[in-house]
Amino acid sequence: MQFGVLMYKQPIRPSVGAYIPYLNDCGVATCFLEAVQINPDTAWAFVSKICAQNLDLEALQEILSQDVSYRQVPIAAYINDTNNSMTRAIYIEDPKRNLKRVLHLRMVKEPDKYGPWKIYSVEQEECARI
Repeated sequence: MQFGVLMYKQPIRPSVGAYIPYLNDCGVATCFLEAVQINPDTAWAFVSKICAQNLDLEALQEILSQDVSYRQVPIAAYINDTNNSMTRAIYIEDPKRNLKRVLHLRMVKEPDKYGPWKIYSVEQEECARI
């Protein structure tokens, strides 16, 4: 009994380019906030090209100083969210400025090569100061 021989081809050349991960909704929110902290001009890659209107990234950068810690708030889906939109809540705390806020990142499904979600609005909510 003889077994067949499988031949395989070597790739002609290695792939060219940088690896860019495809981000889910949590990844988009985190990368957006990190980009705003570092340079607001790079954060425009995470913003919707169709729906975003009065988004002020410089004002958001003032809120997200380098000493700010933030984490996502585990909230159930908002009632007005549909299959094509979602909201992520981020809790922000800055002990130096006694700043405690919740940012609501409103996202719309606008897929491109980086991910399916783009941010179209950022709303902030003050928390009680101690």
